[in-house]
Amino acid sequence: MSGPTDETAGDLPVKDTGLNLFGMGGLQETSTTRTMKSRQAVSRVSREELEDRFLRLHDENILLKQHARKQEDKIKRL
Repeated sequence: MSGPTDETAGDLPVKDTGLNLFGMGGLQETSTTRTMKSRQAVSRVSREELEDRFLRLHDENILLKQHARKQEDKIKRL
Protein backbone atom coordinates (compact mmCIF):
# COMPACT_ATOMS: atom_id res chain seq x y z
CA MET A 1 0.00 0.00 0.00
CA SER A 2 1.71 3.07 -1.19
CA GLY A 3 0.78 6.60 -0.22
CA PRO A 4 -0.77 9.15 -2.55
CA THR A 5 1.24 9.60 -5.72
CA ASP A 6 1.78 12.77 -7.67
CA GLU A 7 0.30 12.19 -11.10
CA THR A 8 2.37 15.05 -12.58
CA ALA A 9 5.71 13.67 -11.35
CA GLY A 10 6.53 12.10 -14.72
CA ASP A 11 5.62 15.19 -16.79
CA LEU A 12 8.34 17.04 -18.62
CA PRO A 13 8.70 20.79 -18.12
CA VAL A 14 7.44 22.94 -20.99
CA LYS A 15 8.22 26.49 -22.06
CA ASP A 16 5.51 29.05 -21.30
CA THR A 17 5.07 31.02 -24.50
CA GLY A 18 2.40 33.38 -23.20
CA LEU A 19 0.92 36.15 -25.32
CA ASN A 20 3.08 38.21 -27.60
CA LEU A 21 2.42 41.74 -28.86
CA PHE A 22 0.24 40.59 -31.75
CA GLY A 23 -1.88 38.02 -29.91
CA MET A 24 -1.67 34.27 -30.13
CA GLY A 25 0.42 32.92 -32.97
CA GLY A 26 1.45 36.30 -34.41
CA LEU A 27 4.93 37.45 -35.24
CA GLN A 28 6.78 39.27 -32.51
CA GLU A 29 8.95 42.22 -33.43
CA THR A 30 12.43 42.05 -31.91
CA SER A 31 13.99 44.97 -30.06
CA THR A 32 16.72 45.18 -32.72
CA THR A 33 14.11 45.60 -35.45
CA ARG A 34 12.31 48.28 -33.46
CA THR A 35 15.59 50.11 -32.82
CA MET A 36 16.47 50.07 -36.51
CA LYS A 37 13.03 51.36 -37.50
CA SER A 38 13.14 54.17 -34.94
CA ARG A 39 16.62 55.22 -36.07
CA GLN A 40 15.44 55.32 -39.68
CA ALA A 41 12.46 57.46 -38.66
CA VAL A 42 14.71 59.86 -36.74
CA SER A 43 17.13 60.17 -39.65
CA ARG A 44 14.27 61.34 -41.90
CA VAL A 45 13.49 64.32 -39.63
CA SER A 46 15.57 67.48 -39.76
CA ARG A 47 17.77 68.43 -36.82
CA GLU A 48 15.74 71.60 -36.20
CA GLU A 49 12.49 69.60 -36.00
CA LEU A 50 14.05 67.09 -33.60
CA GLU A 51 15.37 69.88 -31.38
CA ASP A 52 11.96 71.57 -31.42
CA ARG A 53 10.18 68.33 -30.47
CA PHE A 54 12.71 67.66 -27.72
CA LEU A 55 12.32 71.14 -26.21
CA ARG A 56 8.53 70.90 -26.37
CA LEU A 57 8.56 67.52 -24.60
CA HIS A 58 11.07 68.81 -22.06
CA ASP A 59 8.90 71.85 -21.25
CA GLU A 60 5.80 69.66 -21.00
CA ASN A 61 7.63 67.30 -18.64
CA ILE A 62 8.67 70.19 -16.39
CA LEU A 63 5.09 71.52 -16.29
CA LEU A 64 3.73 68.08 -15.42
CA LYS A 65 6.25 67.68 -12.61
CA GLN A 66 5.32 71.10 -11.22
CA HIS A 67 1.64 70.22 -11.37
CA ALA A 68 2.29 66.89 -9.62
CA ARG A 69 4.21 68.68 -6.85
CA LYS A 70 1.35 71.14 -6.38
CA GLN A 71 -1.12 68.26 -6.14
CA GLU A 72 1.08 66.46 -3.61
CA ASP A 73 1.36 69.63 -1.51
CA LYS A 74 -2.39 70.07 -1.66
CA ILE A 75 -2.92 66.47 -0.52
CA LYS A 76 -0.45 66.93 2.36
CA ARG A 77 -2.38 69.99 3.54
CA LEU A 78 -5.64 68.05 3.66
